[in-house]
Amino acid sequence: MQCKKNYLIFGVPLFVAICTLSILLAATGFRWTRCMKKKTSAYCERAHEGWINEPANTWSALGFVIVGLIIAGEMQWGSRRENSNVLTNSDFMIIFFSSLVVCLGPGSMVMHSSCTNLGGELDHLSMSFVCAFLFAYSIQRFFCLNRTHFLLIFLLILGISEISVQVPGEVPIFGIIGNLVFAIFIALIIVNEMLIIFYQHSNIRKRWGIATLVAFFMGFLIWNFSKDNGLLCDPDSLIQGHAAWHLLNALALYFLFRYYVSENNSDHFHLLQETK
Repeated sequence: MQCKKNYLIFGVPLFVAICTLSILLAATGFRWTRCMKKKTSAYCERAHEGWINEPANTWSALGFVIVGLIIAGEMQWGSRRENSNVLTNSDFMIIFFSSLVVCLGPGSMVMHSSCTNLGGELDHLSMSFVCAFLFAYSIQRFFCLNRTHFLLIFLLILGISEISVQVPGEVPIFGIIGNLVFAIFIALIIVNEMLIIFYQHSNIRKRWGIATLVAFFMGFLIWNFSKDNGLLCDPDSLIQGHAAWHLLNALALYFLFRYYVSENNSDHFHLLQETK
């Protein structure tokens, strides 16, 4: 199969991975975070002395980096470009998506390695980026919007998500308000995808969407039961529930990618192209 000529498809996410991980390793290795205000971790694993405070929770986040690079690699060398849709026909979109998935790794790693407030904010920022992309991409496909509209929706959702994390207070199950807002956006994405499938009758492989939901909700259950004092919490274990949450979410994002690229709506895509 002929490969894509734009090597930025894999090159940009790889560059993002190298830069963010290098900064993270430098920050932890030189203890640049040691003077920052510490946050209270609620994710069970006992904090260790040394470079990495929570080893299992930290290194498991590399799953996002690996999945982001796999997504970029599969698109670079053409193994997932058989169908006609926004993602397969836009180098910008696949570079953007895979780079944001990559960033989830260092974003989570900096929080669990440093246990600082700054680390927590960077973790939520990386989640907000991905959530904003998924929401904007779903709306773009449903309403046949162009890239400018996609970016405006992306920035709007990103802003709402980041503002919500600053709101004080907690709610049952989700914890901070920012997590609740994140969950609301995920629910809206699911509803919109169901409309795309059953109302617009999109030619898309539903099994990848189901696989995405199964992996995500399995991770969500484990995330809840592996908090401090939870049923699955063992602070000294090498196997941490929160680490499983990272890996299952990384897997869910790969399944979601397969769901996206399985869409084959030539007429719908051409209509979208005409609105640019």
